[in-house]
Amino acid sequence: MSGFYGGLTASIVTLTLLVGAAAHAARPAALGEALRAHGVLGPRSRRFAAVVLPFAEGALGVAGAAALPAGHQRALQAVLAAAAGLFGLYAGYTRHVLALGRGGPCGCSRRDVPLSRWVTRRAAALAGLALAGAVLAEAGASRLTAAELVTLLLAAFACTVLLWILPAAMNEPAGAGAHRPATAVVRPRAEATVHRSAEGVSTRWTSPPAR
Repeated sequence: MSGFYGGLTASIVTLTLLVGAAAHAARPAALGEALRAHGVLGPRSRRFAAVVLPFAEGALGVAGAAALPAGHQRALQAVLAAAAGLFGLYAGYTRHVLALGRGGPCGCSRRDVPLSRWVTRRAAALAGLALAGAVLAEAGASRLTAAELVTLLLAAFACTVLLWILPAAMNEPAGAGAHRPATAVVRPRAEATVHRSAEGVSTRWTSPPAR
């Protein structure tokens, strides 16, 4: 089943690269704004990264999409190895930014998803998947049945969607975990009732409030 798992990991990585490139193309300024908010890179490095990284994502995604159906194992292995390096670099960068106490958007989506440890974990998971796919691709291609191929495509699509939305889904808005102030419970006062004993002496007791 190395062919199935190798195809699954390669498909997830390839789809993620294509989705990331499409997100950057839809909002070209997002990555540059995020890098500026992180305050780690200089102006020249920011401009370089904002141009090169989306291009690298798109090029690797297209190359992977071409190598997968054609069964070009060497080309696919090279794409996955480069993708592992790219995702690993992003994971290390975001971890460094968070360790410095910096914030801002992640720059990986059209939406302003805040930079968090889940962004780092997603990038590390994708780097691991790409590395595993590169190792499995070295074993060579194996023919899949129609049922296995359909299962592979559905699983790859589902896993890609789940990984892509993970940081946004795990984001906790500020103040969401704050406890609400306790509301004082006002209990009705007990009513005093006067009772006279058989000897005519008045006594007073407290009756419980009516329910």
